[in-house]
Amino acid sequence: MTNTIYVGVTNRTGGSVSGLYRRTEDSDTWEFCDAITGTHVHAIAVHPEDPPVVYAATSKGLLRSEDRGTTWTCVVESEGREQLWSVLFHPNDPRTILTGGAPLGLHRSDDGGRTWKHMPRPKVAERMVGAFPSRIMRMGVAPQHPDVIWAGMEVNGAMRSDDGGESWTDLSGDLVALSREPHLESAILTKDKAEGMLDVHAICVSSAAPETPFLALRMGLFRGEDRGMHWTDLNIGQHAAHLRYGRDIVVAPWDPHTLFACVADSSRGQAGRLYRSEDTGATWTQIDRGVSVNSTMMGVAPNPANPARIHCVTRQGQTFSTDDGGASWRALPLPEGSGAAVAITCG
Repeated sequence: MTNTIYVGVTNRTGGSVSGLYRRTEDSDTWEFCDAITGTHVHAIAVHPEDPPVVYAATSKGLLRSEDRGTTWTCVVESEGREQLWSVLFHPNDPRTILTGGAPLGLHRSDDGGRTWKHMPRPKVAERMVGAFPSRIMRMGVAPQHPDVIWAGMEVNGAMRSDDGGESWTDLSGDLVALSREPHLESAILTKDKAEGMLDVHAICVSSAAPETPFLALRMGLFRGEDRGMHWTDLNIGQHAAHLRYGRDIVVAPWDPHTLFACVADSSRGQAGRLYRSEDTGATWTQIDRGVSVNSTMMGVAPNPANPARIHCVTRQGQTFSTDDGGASWRALPLPEGSGAAVAITCG
């Protein structure tokens, strides 16, 4: 089945364009979605049962399209300085949709996006005062535990809700403790050396291990133990010491034991890699061999129905696609002048 690939871009750090690009998997041409030009697109989600329906978490709120991105309607307007950075369909019922952002907060719909509830603000510590406001970058839900939501925050670690988003448990204490290890120290935005361990870019949870979250953060990839109260370094840097900056981690839609992860040398780096694990994160293999990556590997989007098709994107707008599970790749860069690519999805 041929799906549509979507890439969100922002011109905050270069380029002249913010918005959304799309193309079908069998096309070599990117099309810009003119209806949301000038909008920073941070995350994209395709309805798992109705692919023409697409949501985009943006600087202007949550946008919905019913025609694969040709036209858009704002369904959650940003309030004040609020921006939305993540969007998730519940794995058990796509009528339940979650979107999170900054300042730290969550909106929820249980009727397919017709109405929305602004959930109570999470009562977790703001640990990086002096950096930008904490934002929910990614969420995950395992089908076995429909009320448990895992959330990764930039720059504030991770948290877990056991009641559908009404209240939250802070999972960042052990991340701070780990930052006392010299190789896990990092301070760029503040003077706090725990900053790097709290700089979470993605979180996921698999039905194969429904109480074990995985994080991609500045200092690498980490696996949660004891429902996220403790964290183990997966030592992704063992494959290439200069490539441990974790940017994305996702579970394959077709196999709960298969995970993909994007790593790089830094947030605005000059190198990146794509890894795959087929044993729920125990071991990792590089699968982008033969690909020349010139900037941070930002995101990966497996085809939801075809394990052979995988897509990824770099900050500078390189996109790579494989039709054979990573044995070979083709490059289809975004048009010249595009902003920084920050999100990719396929559906």
